[in-house]
Amino acid sequence: MKIRKNHVRKRYRYSVNRKTLNKTRKNMGKIKDPEMKKLWMEGQRVGTNFSEMGLAKDPNKSIGLPNYKRDRLEAAKVVNGFIEEELDDEELAALGPKKKSAEDAQNQKPKRGHVVQELEQMAIDRRADPEFRLPKGVVKELSYFLNKHKFNYKAMVTDRRNHGQWTWRQFRLKIRRFMSIPEQFNEYLEQKKLPTGVKPDWPEYESDSEWK
Repeated sequence: MKIRKNHVRKRYRYSVNRKTLNKTRKNMGKIKDPEMKKLWMEGQRVGTNFSEMGLAKDPNKSIGLPNYKRDRLEAAKVVNGFIEEELDDEELAALGPKKKSAEDAQNQKPKRGHVVQELEQMAIDRRADPEFRLPKGVVKELSYFLNKHKFNYKAMVTDRRNHGQWTWRQFRLKIRRFMSIPEQFNEYLEQKKLPTGVKPDWPEYESDSEWK
C-alpha cells in the first residue's frame, strides 16, 4: 500500500508586518559597549572590522592548524636528497592551499592597530579591587555571633538566629575569613574598643574533642 503524504496548505500571514520582519532579519545586532561602538565601522563586515582592528574572529583561522601531511612530504624530500626540489602540482592540489604561519600573521600590522592597545588599557582601568570584601549583611550577622558567643562556635550553632543552619566548622571558616579582612574587622574591633590589628584573646577550639 502506498503511503499518502498530507501536505499542509501554505497560507499568507496578513497580520505580519513585513517591513519590521525584514529589518530584524537584516539587523546585525547592537553593540552595548559605548567604547567598542566608537571603534566599530558600520559600513564594513564583521570579519573586516576584526581583521583591521587586529582581533581574531575565528581563532582556528587566525592561528591555523598544522598540516602534518605537507611537513612529512617536505621532510621526506629532504631526507632523500631532493632539498631544492619543490612539490608537484598534483601534490600541492592534494594538500590544499598553504596557510599563513603565525609569525607571518604577527608581522602584518593591522590598519587600526591602536584598537588593541585601547582595549587593553580599558581592561586595566576597569579592573576591580582584588581585595575581597564580605557583604554588609554577613558582617552584621558575624558581629552579632561574636558579641554574644565570642569564639564558642558550638554555642553559635544552637543560637536561634542561626537561620542558615551553619555548622560550627562553617562558623569558624566565616569568622576567620572575616578576621582576614582588616578593613572590615578593624571597624568591629573599634566598636568593641579592642586593639586593632590584633586577634582578640578569646578561647578557640580547633577540633570536636576540645568541646566541653
